Amino acid sequence: MNEVTGNDQGKTVLREDPVVYESREALEQARLLEAINRTDTEKFRMFTRMMRINLMLKNAKITHKTDY
Repeated sequence: MNEVTGNDQGKTVLREDPVVYESREALEQARLLEAINRTDTEKFRMFTRMMRINLMLKNAKITHKTDY
């Protein structure tokens, strides 16, 4: 069942029922089909988002607290 609801910021949110796939291969096929049908603008935005996340993770410094 698809529901359209409004949130606090006046945007419309579409909620769809989760799809249950028979196997991992069926899920992979669905994801590939979805990726093929994306527009170039969507692909570009996803790519730039991945680049920003990569840069953030590359520059992250992990520190550990010692309980001595």
